[in-house]
Amino acid sequence: MNIRGIDHVALNVRDLNKSMEFYTGLLGLKISEREFQKPGIEFFLDCGTSLIGVIQAKETDREHLFANEGVGANHFSFRIPAAEFDATLEKLKAAGVTILFSKKRERSWSVYFCDPDGNKLEMTAWPAEDGYPHCG
Repeated sequence: MNIRGIDHVALNVRDLNKSMEFYTGLLGLKISEREFQKPGIEFFLDCGTSLIGVIQAKETDREHLFANEGVGANHFSFRIPAAEFDATLEKLKAAGVTILFSKKRERSWSVYFCDPDGNKLEMTAWPAEDGYPHCG
């Protein structure tokens, strides 16, 4: 096998329009021109060289969230520049996004938060790779 990276992550959501506002409006992802879109059903958003699929769930009364415990997905993380970490955290807070945890560790900086459906997401910065001499 010659795995080159993550191609895409797909999320089923309760309200496609609300989720698209979150992922495009707040997080700033753009609707991809490389993949077909199905308005009202699903959209694919560019995320670096990967895509995020946002799909209208058919069964909105069942939950299968990115969660801390149990079997299944835990979270996925977006990579951001270290220079934008503090501003990103403040933007999420100002938008009323649920912040689960935020920390500047020695090697990486993370903020964990939830999307409108309660899926756990993360923003990660690697300050040493971005030229910060002292981290943490």
